[in-house]
Amino acid sequence: MQISCPKCSTALSVTEEHLGQQVQCPACQSRFAVPNEVASSGGGASKNPERTGWEEGDHANVSFGKSLLIGAGVSILFLFLMFPFKSTRLGELFLDRGWVNWTETFLFCWGIVILVMKWKKNQSQSQAVLLNLFPEHLGKEIHAGNVGEFIDNIYRVPLTLRDSLIVNRIRKALELFESRTNNGEVGAYLNTQSDIDANRSTGSYSLVRVFLWAIPILGFIGTVIGLSVAVGSLAMGDNADPEALKSSINSLTSGLGTAFDTTLLGLVLSILMSFPLAAVQKKEDETLTMIDAFCVEELLPKLNDSRTLVGDELIQQADSIPQLVASLARAHETFLVNLNESTRQMTYVGELMQDRLDDHKKVVENSFTDAVSRMSKSSSDIFIKSHSQLELTFQNIAHGVESMNRALKDLGEKKIPNEAKKKRGFFSKS
Repeated sequence: MQISCPKCSTALSVTEEHLGQQVQCPACQSRFAVPNEVASSGGGASKNPERTGWEEGDHANVSFGKSLLIGAGVSILFLFLMFPFKSTRLGELFLDRGWVNWTETFLFCWGIVILVMKWKKNQSQSQAVLLNLFPEHLGKEIHAGNVGEFIDNIYRVPLTLRDSLIVNRIRKALELFESRTNNGEVGAYLNTQSDIDANRSTGSYSLVRVFLWAIPILGFIGTVIGLSVAVGSLAMGDNADPEALKSSINSLTSGLGTAFDTTLLGLVLSILMSFPLAAVQKKEDETLTMIDAFCVEELLPKLNDSRTLVGDELIQQADSIPQLVASLARAHETFLVNLNESTRQMTYVGELMQDRLDDHKKVVENSFTDAVSRMSKSSSDIFIKSHSQLELTFQNIAHGVESMNRALKDLGEKKIPNEAKKKRGFFSKS
């Protein structure tokens, strides 16, 4: 639900738990009561401001010089206020133990000043979360058609809250979405920016952690100095002179007192600084987590990178439709002309290939016929020649048998049957 501050008219986002409660405006710091019933906001947006951007400050680190001067002033004021208690044990602890305790007091006051300044910065970041950065009248989702209106709404945020972590992060994410229209890139940017802010926040406590380490070390240094004074007073004392012995004992006790008091003060101040350090750092981590959750739960679900331009924007482009149709008609006509020409060329190539195929077929048929004829004639000649040779061979065999018979007749009147005469050739008829 959206309400407006009655004093500065800043748009604020409230929930049901705020109804009827007193709230503080993050812009003008004035307090007012939230009505029990909040009407839904409507109406169009005002004229878009020019996007000139703004210079971003350091939201994690405090000014070194400013914190140093304030810390020194607080230290001097604190020591001055301890003068009425100089005769007490507390006054002696801060005023009579030398430069070590004064340095410990200064570092402690400086560290507390840094933590207070960081706490105020964190309060400003927490208040910026209450801003209504996504008014419902601009749309329930953010797409290419209305992302510019959401960016312009951020430029209307009061200057006192405009330069904050959440406003800067969302503005940059929306500007990236406006130019790229890609949810994945926006999500990657938000993750990267979250890591940068977390690292910057962690590094801003480095100086305070140095103080937390240096204060006890200074206490140990004071212990060494006090013990040195005590041991030196014993070494230089004259045991035969009661007055000198008394002075030596006084120096001994004074040195031991310095030794123990410096360590005690260092340990106590370091403990006292640890608690606000942990509290401020925890609060800042919670604020960064709240900003991350806001971006993940509120911003990313609203982004729609698949939305196309419709409605009024399509109507505005209607004048170009006739030109588009004419261009498509000319392209279609050109395509048909090219298609007819391609068809004619393909027909000519097909006929040419058919003629060549017919000629090749005739050549193959003639070659095959000649080859078969030559092979038939050659085979016939071979078979005839073979028959003639066989006939001659059989005649020679028959003549040889007759010669043998005559020879046998002359020898013993015995004959060898001459069956060769009855033989016929392979190609003779029976």
